[in-house]
Amino acid sequence: MELTGVGGCTTPQLSNSEQIRLLNAVKNRELTIDQAWKVAQSGKPTIQEPNKPDKLSNNEQIMLLNAVKNRELTVDQAWEIAQRGKSTIQEASKPDKMPENTSYNFFVYKYNRYRRQKRILMIDYNSRMLCNIEKGIIKKHFPFKSIKSCEQLEGQKFSISFLIHHDYELEATSAEDRVKMIHLVNQIIQNNISEAPQTSQSANSATQKEIGVIKEGQIELQKGGLASVKWNRYHVQLRKGELCFQRLGVSEVGEQLGLTPNLIYLSDGNTSVHKEVENGSFTIITKKNCYLLRIPVTEQLKSAEDLRKCRDEWIDAIDKCCLHWKRLSQSQFFAEDTLYEVIPATPSRKEPAEQHVLKQQDSFENQFLEKVEEEKEQKMVGKKGEKEGLEPASPLKSPLRTSAISPLPQHVQAPPLPPVPHQRPIIPTPPPLLAKKSSDVVRKTKPFHWEKVASERIPRSIWEQSRAAEIRLHYPSLFDQFTVEEMVIQSVNEFSSNQVILLNQKVAHNFNIFLKSFPVKVTQLKMKLLIIQEENGGLTNEQITSLRRYVPTPGDIEKYKAYKGSQSDLHIVDQYMMEMCNIPYLSQRLDVILALREYPETINDLQPLIRQKIKACSQLLNSKLFVSVLDYLLAIGNFLNKNAGKEVAKGFSLSSLPKVVHLRGKVRTFTLLHALVDQITSREPSLINFPQELTEFEEVPGDSIKGLIAEVDVLKNEMAKINLHKKTLKPKNKNSSDGQFYKELKSVIQKYEEELSHLNKRCDEMRKLYNDILVRFGEPQDRDSGVMFGWISSFIKDFRKAVAEQNNCRSETAQK
Repeated sequence: MELTGVGGCTTPQLSNSEQIRLLNAVKNRELTIDQAWKVAQSGKPTIQEPNKPDKLSNNEQIMLLNAVKNRELTVDQAWEIAQRGKSTIQEASKPDKMPENTSYNFFVYKYNRYRRQKRILMIDYNSRMLCNIEKGIIKKHFPFKSIKSCEQLEGQKFSISFLIHHDYELEATSAEDRVKMIHLVNQIIQNNISEAPQTSQSANSATQKEIGVIKEGQIELQKGGLASVKWNRYHVQLRKGELCFQRLGVSEVGEQLGLTPNLIYLSDGNTSVHKEVENGSFTIITKKNCYLLRIPVTEQLKSAEDLRKCRDEWIDAIDKCCLHWKRLSQSQFFAEDTLYEVIPATPSRKEPAEQHVLKQQDSFENQFLEKVEEEKEQKMVGKKGEKEGLEPASPLKSPLRTSAISPLPQHVQAPPLPPVPHQRPIIPTPPPLLAKKSSDVVRKTKPFHWEKVASERIPRSIWEQSRAAEIRLHYPSLFDQFTVEEMVIQSVNEFSSNQVILLNQKVAHNFNIFLKSFPVKVTQLKMKLLIIQEENGGLTNEQITSLRRYVPTPGDIEKYKAYKGSQSDLHIVDQYMMEMCNIPYLSQRLDVILALREYPETINDLQPLIRQKIKACSQLLNSKLFVSVLDYLLAIGNFLNKNAGKEVAKGFSLSSLPKVVHLRGKVRTFTLLHALVDQITSREPSLINFPQELTEFEEVPGDSIKGLIAEVDVLKNEMAKINLHKKTLKPKNKNSSDGQFYKELKSVIQKYEEELSHLNKRCDEMRKLYNDILVRFGEPQDRDSGVMFGWISSFIKDFRKAVAEQNNCRSETAQK
């Protein structure tokens, strides 16, 4: 039977089920009447296609429903995902793929109490380890799984948190390196969370939106320098794991200075977002930082209601991402066997940050009391460091560090209680400095930091009869050798209540402390920075390091250049800052001078270590006696395993060498190593002398070839940066003082490049020899030389001990 349509047209006959499906499609508004008529006209093949999504499994449907229930998705968003089908569900929440078979090496400074230690940070994707290297020695290595969070601090500093280790506070040598390291570590954190076993509560996280831009628009971020605090406007993109800020109206020079982009990572599970009292303002709190943002007034957003509405939309979008990563992060920690800290509940988006902090006090009180004793110890150490002439840390240290790109809003007050992620300290006004009388020149000597004998032990010691007070010394010679540089105490350094200081008050206080021991006058500063070597009259490494902390930002430079008064009317801290603002490329100049100062020391440290490794590798490659000893051990092992019902082996890993002392015979003192010595002595006694071919393995240093290669790799990267800065520092007038500095700079760089080239060739030779060793002994390519050489060294020591015991036993038998 055929249906007769309008105008006598006929349509193919549809089955009852197909007609019902068409009617339901019209009823559910999936098709209009005209569309249904056209489908009926076209016949059976098309009837199966009207906008039907791929079928979702029961688990996927439950995931979508839970996502809507937990406010991670709206009903419309869930419907769109269901329409797109199964592929979208499976691809959601996938992290960026980590690189493989590669490693990244960075030169950093590690801060440990009052010490600033030069280290190499290696991010090794082969072994999935983050390594802390010093002079080729891997001091500490952390599995990728143990990395918990990573955040930027002030300046070029950043912090890495671990599950079962104290935080690392590191300082990069450039903004580019800092951004790269933070990006790589946060990528590792995202992969850790995504690979962790998921609990039923976090299973719905897979419905989070695909990687890409979730929301974008213009936002203003409060950024603070040393003297300036202002709102900068950005184009902001919210992605699933990060909030990306791209500065609007910044020149190419600004981009080179590392001003943009800024990133706030959300993937560590510690981030939360809060409303502020002001219209259009909100705060993002991470573990280490607090960022104040606001919606700018534009042509589309003019009224307060519009600003609040736009702000709430941003808060909702950011909060969903934070909740998503928080659930995943908690499920990761619960999956571990060890008990870790659980992230506290995220506050309601409608609750201001101040109220949330106050509500958290009770739950954090116990943690605070546990840390009181530790803080007291740290204060005692700080006082001791000041007495010993060490530069003290900031006198107002807080658990929560204020980010360099966003100062804390001063109108929000909260008690300084842990935990760090939700704490927003108030910076009190520094106490007034003690007034000092103006004086001319003070001659001081370097102190000798000895440990004094307790007074109660003096009477019975040699010190009771000491003649030290009667000894007449030749004081001029002592002064000549140990006099500290002459320092002028300037009475104008003291703060006056009537004097206006352009610098931030806390920064001015710390900078003033530094200037009291800084022997360079304001007018001499620029000339001092044109001298590369310290012995030629340049600044010391410590002074350059301290100055790097106070390099003015572009905002500070703009503020000081806008000052129209006389420079002499300013406070001494502002005078120095004004002079630093007038020095072009100050940051690059300080970095180049400091890097060139450290270059020869680093090269001199690495040269003997690389020579020793080359000699050790050559000995191991050319030793025939050691190979014969391994053949004997393989024969003995195969004999034992064959009679034990196990398969024989064609070779064994050198990791088996330390085990020969653990397999004991009937006599407990007789081991497999003693059996090896007996077999060799009776058949090839000459093999006993194999340690003479491996003299470099008697005492194996702690450095490894992997660590030494990383050191040389970082040196090459640093030299590339120096050459880049050299182009920036090239003056227009070759006859000026800058021209002389540039000429000396070129000469020094050329000298160090030749030394680095020679060192790199030796490093390549060492690398090739070690790769040949791995192939020769059938070891995996990622085997660390420090571990393998340690096995060989341990085997040699145990072998010599077994030979000595055998000789003693024979001599005792002969005497009987």
